[in-house]
Amino acid sequence: MEFTQQLKQNQEHFILALKKLRTGRAHPDMVADISVEAYGAQTPLSGLASTSIQDARTLLVEPWDKNITKDIEKAIIGANRGLSASVSGSVVRASIPQMTQENRMQAVKSLKETLEKARVSMRVAREEEKKRIERAAKAGELTEDDRLDEIKRLDEDTKQAVAALESISTEKEKELMQL
Repeated sequence: MEFTQQLKQNQEHFILALKKLRTGRAHPDMVADISVEAYGAQTPLSGLASTSIQDARTLLVEPWDKNITKDIEKAIIGANRGLSASVSGSVVRASIPQMTQENRMQAVKSLKETLEKARVSMRVAREEEKKRIERAAKAGELTEDDRLDEIKRLDEDTKQAVAALESISTEKEKELMQL
């Protein structure tokens, strides 16, 4: 895989992980990947229902098959995401409790851990690409100047990608700490 593709993929993975962080505001991505026991198999919630935002702290989950509303409720409660769920007719309402200062601090801690994992992943990708460049230079496929230029480009690309992650993380942290 090309190095810039790896950086982009790492960034997308980081953004996806952040969408799952509880911020105190309802967002359909908070429940999309919850696994639901339905029809004898584990299925992601996004494959069984449509999810919309009812208000700032409530998600409305509308199953395509009304017979699995109880299964969806059970899965949301059992997912350990701090959500409560209740069935109202043919829909499931998932409520997000008000975040406490302790919840916010825990979410920021989780954010920082996720950021660090993304940074490490990018550094690993950089090192692998650098080794590839070094092997190419050793095999005579690159001149010394080309090798140095490639490594410089590699460092700049990595620095820009990490800076983008840090910027996204800073914005998310501000969002988490808003009262």
